[in-house]
Amino acid sequence: MKVVRPIVITDASLVSSDVPETDHPAWAAGTTYALGAKVILASTHRRYESLVGANTGFNPATNPTKWVDLGPTNRWAMFDNRVGTETSRADSLTVELSPGSVDTLALIDTVAESATVTMTVDATVVYEGERSFMTSGVAINNWFAYFFEPIGMKTVALFLDLPVYPEAVVKVEVFGGGATDTVSVGGLIIGKTAELGSTEQGVDIGIVDYSRKVTDDFGVTTVVERNWSKRMTARSLILTDQVDAAQRLLASLRAQPVLWIGEEAFESMTIFGFYKDFSIDVAFPSVSYCSLTVEGLT
Repeated sequence: MKVVRPIVITDASLVSSDVPETDHPAWAAGTTYALGAKVILASTHRRYESLVGANTGFNPATNPTKWVDLGPTNRWAMFDNRVGTETSRADSLTVELSPGSVDTLALIDTVAESATVTMTVDATVVYEGERSFMTSGVAINNWFAYFFEPIGMKTVALFLDLPVYPEAVVKVEVFGGGATDTVSVGGLIIGKTAELGSTEQGVDIGIVDYSRKVTDDFGVTTVVERNWSKRMTARSLILTDQVDAAQRLLASLRAQPVLWIGEEAFESMTIFGFYKDFSIDVAFPSVSYCSLTVEGLT
């Protein structure tokens, strides 16, 4: 079981991005905005819509009665540590980060064919990695693959072997199948991994469905489709002398969304969210068991 604690991407750590931040015009204090006008605010990298007419001089970030927050801009949606917002671009997208000391990068809720990660230190490449989002693990880039490889697509790519360099620049490139395709990344999670023992067999996985199903007195059922989230209940084997460290780690994560990796070979066991409950069974002098239930964000 691995836990990735994401770092917050800021203006200082986002070195470059080829995704333009031109969703709407930038807000200007001297401009009068009509009801329904949309703007972006450079200081927050978020989009806002005017709730009133003749809207002048009211900063969208601090005046919720004048403006409604529509969410992050397209460029920054992949960095907001939330599920349901995504950064998209035609054909491919590229970002460069200066995140400090990290050892793990994950792309979640992604629609693409492949991704590459390159880490450089003082212009010297110290790491190169490539992942395919095809279920076969092979990108569809030739006629043989087109006709004979499985077409199923994954939405998660994990890079768990980044070397730790405090001054490194990490370049992430996500590719689609061509210029007419749109690639999107729901979340770019980068940070340090903490080990929480070895996940045992018998992991219980599923989803939590927030859809509403109501049947009236005449037997007519109305279904309102809503979001869903992943769910996982697992038990990991930990060393008994690491019990206190495991409890401290989980206590420190009690109100933080983090990336949980039950087993990297299974996309269904990679969940960005919270643990709902955990317990540690100090079973033997040398080994103990940690059980927890994780529920993803919607």
